Amino acid sequence: MPTIEIEIDESVYLPCYRHLLGDSNIDIEFLYGGRDSGKSRHTAQQLVETCLSSDYFQCLIIRKVLNTVRDSQYSLIKSVIEAWGLTELFSFNETRMEIRCKANGNAFYGRGLDDVGRIKSFNNPSHCWIEEGNQIDNEDFTIVLTSLRYNEGNVKTYFTFNPECEGNYTDFWLWQEYFQHTEELSWTWCKTIEIPDDEPAKFNIRATHTTYRNNPYCSSQRKAIYEGYKKSKNNAYWYQTYTLGLWGYRRTGGSFWKCFDETIHVKDLKPAETAYHVVLDNNVNPYISVQVWQVLLNEKKLRQIKDIPCTSPNNTASKSAKLTAKWLSDMFYADTLHIYGDPSANAKSTVDDDGRSFFDKYIAQITSEGFRISNKVQKSAPGVSISGDFINEIYENGYDGWTIEIDTDCRKSIEDYSMAKEASDGTILKKRVTDKETGASYEKYGHFSDCKRYFITTVLKDEFNKYSSRYTLKRPKTIF
Repeated sequence: MPTIEIEIDESVYLPCYRHLLGDSNIDIEFLYGGRDSGKSRHTAQQLVETCLSSDYFQCLIIRKVLNTVRDSQYSLIKSVIEAWGLTELFSFNETRMEIRCKANGNAFYGRGLDDVGRIKSFNNPSHCWIEEGNQIDNEDFTIVLTSLRYNEGNVKTYFTFNPECEGNYTDFWLWQEYFQHTEELSWTWCKTIEIPDDEPAKFNIRATHTTYRNNPYCSSQRKAIYEGYKKSKNNAYWYQTYTLGLWGYRRTGGSFWKCFDETIHVKDLKPAETAYHVVLDNNVNPYISVQVWQVLLNEKKLRQIKDIPCTSPNNTASKSAKLTAKWLSDMFYADTLHIYGDPSANAKSTVDDDGRSFFDKYIAQITSEGFRISNKVQKSAPGVSISGDFINEIYENGYDGWTIEIDTDCRKSIEDYSMAKEASDGTILKKRVTDKETGASYEKYGHFSDCKRYFITTVLKDEFNKYSSRYTLKRPKTIF
């Protein structure tokens, strides 16, 4: 067969994806982010070019359910071939969802994870493209990776998705396995997997993050839809995932912090030249919670600038104090440190030889690190329901002129505020979970929320008392 020369100019690709072109040793390409970013079209374009230029190319185009492949990858690949004027070089089987290059025998094959047998039994696939990858589970992905068995050259997986999932993304397998190792949005990483009695396997993985803002062909109407999510409380999650293309917390109703809105209250903050307020909640599991706040009196702002989840082995009073001191030293903080927290942690310990409480140990350690301390821990904890209502009132209406801001890096706190649920009695629902490795049972959410309650009701004591009086007067009288 005579050689056919086809020149595909780089300009057909969006600039944000051109670094993906050409030969590379990348095994898994994650293209993710917001909607209308052009990631799926780019993948289709790059695979068509690879199909034309490779000696061997047998590509599985995969989704969770087979019948959704036709209107997504199959149609998109076909449209790229037509747009490039290459239709005569390909044959299309609509029923089987297969596209074959007549010039070299290379081909695309539609497959669904609802019939994994047709994936496992496929002979020597060299490439695959998983679309809407957030809809599959870890077992699905394992099946795909272990089915790429072409031994004469590199095999490659393209994985396109929007970072959305049910519930908390930090529990989602995709984030845990491939994204929690870094805070960078776009990255390259070599993941090593140990194999018994053999050399470790290494996967070169690259992630490319984009949004509609990287796509000059996104229409004004579509842009307006995405930016409109920012102004809607009901669509905060979609603004996070579809507009910004970031992992978000999908609320399912019943939130304790019902007036906390990530799009309004979470900001990039820089510490101000004023005192630091450290708040503690002394649960051992999943961590000791440490927060750092600032109070801007003239602006009437409460600003959370840091959270430190002190997990094992740092979930003791002295070790959590050392972590706090290290961060304070890194920030060159030299002023008085104001300490707040759960009053029950002031109780004397029966297991300590000197009867020292959690706060006694924490303050002793952080004082030994050279910091001056002002102990602001109250004698009793505020009521959960009423303190929650008070803080929700600040979030929603700026009670007495006060506002709350949370720094974007306070990720564990933001997760806690987003996922904490309200119990039937108006308190925080402290649902227990069990650690699969240690067997320890603990309350997953509510600890950083408790820190926030301890701090704000103390630092705004007068405002809280005024609100509590109004709250009590509004409660209906009980008639016996």
